[in-house]
Amino acid sequence: MVLAIPSRYGSLGVDVEKRGIGRLKALTDDLYPQSFCTVTKHPSRSGVGVLLHADGAGTKPIVAYLSHKESGGAEAFSGLAQDVVAMNVDDIACVGGTPLVLSDYIALNPFVVEREALLGGLAGGFEAVLSSLADQGHRLLFGGGETADLPDIVRTFDVSATVYGEVDLDSVITGDGIAPGDVIVGLRSGGRAKDEARKNSGLMCNGITLARHSLLSPKYIRQYPEVGTGREGGYFGSYELSSVPEGLGMTIGEALLSPTRIYLPVAKAILAGGGVKALVHNTGGGMMKCRRLGKGIRYVKDSLPEPDPIFRLIQEGSHESWDEMYRAFNMGIGLEVVVPRELAPQVASISWSFGIGACVIGRCERSPSGHNTVLIRTQHGTFEY
Repeated sequence: MVLAIPSRYGSLGVDVEKRGIGRLKALTDDLYPQSFCTVTKHPSRSGVGVLLHADGAGTKPIVAYLSHKESGGAEAFSGLAQDVVAMNVDDIACVGGTPLVLSDYIALNPFVVEREALLGGLAGGFEAVLSSLADQGHRLLFGGGETADLPDIVRTFDVSATVYGEVDLDSVITGDGIAPGDVIVGLRSGGRAKDEARKNSGLMCNGITLARHSLLSPKYIRQYPEVGTGREGGYFGSYELSSVPEGLGMTIGEALLSPTRIYLPVAKAILAGGGVKALVHNTGGGMMKCRRLGKGIRYVKDSLPEPDPIFRLIQEGSHESWDEMYRAFNMGIGLEVVVPRELAPQVASISWSFGIGACVIGRCERSPSGHNTVLIRTQHGTFEY
């Protein structure tokens, strides 16, 4: 029995379940409403589905802003380019699509953000990530975008992107085929993949609001009041950006700014092997993200690896319940692959060939209620969503 405790994350103004979004979702011309992202019919090409996906880096730009203010360098901004690319192309990969063109959107307050440093850092970041994808056989064109000076709206800056992609309508991964007996292979979000220059904390782009408020010292909001809302919460952590807590293996700043891993190449390789029922990109909604796929499925995750050290630090600093931690964060599993049990070794082997740790983390059962649910069993407790 889990005692209901008010979410610390919710008190900071973040609704993990994004209530109300259904009103907008209902307006889409989605061919497969239960799939991982919206697929619409191409207006003139028969059999082709259009994917237009928009996402950003969450509140990670605030951490980049603080890092730039403290160090004076522009490198803090560059990783955000990978974040916004990953948040879009990985979602598109989850329906079996191919991302083709990216357009960025940057909104800033020119009175507090150094425009040249910001744009220079982002430009270098986009160049690097697009080059890396091209080297791996995934060419993503850059179609320009918009840079807007919005001092009356934006306290620091925000960066997001929209990606256009396409998918063969005969091969869309909808998740409708998920059945009891299928297993869930989890791909790690932390560690160092073969195409990555350094170790990743595994945090990705979600939960950054709780992470920075619970880890960073109040000195930052005193020195840079523009990084907070002035509402309840503030910054109540005990670390500076340069702090290196035991077991983390990097500074707090590096952990918070670790770029979101791009799973597109490994996802494409896994899909090429056939038999995939679903791909789940564990972003907003964390371990609950799979709940949107399939019909009448109970996702049982009882073999999850211990979360990466950054998640323990966030939980200790925020005193958030473990129930809420698994609800909000990826907890070390950035991508889930649902396949028949006999294909699990093949999926894990492909992932390891990219330097990305993978293992079976759970299975699919028939839901007693008829509704999709998630059951998580860990040393931190048992939670059902």
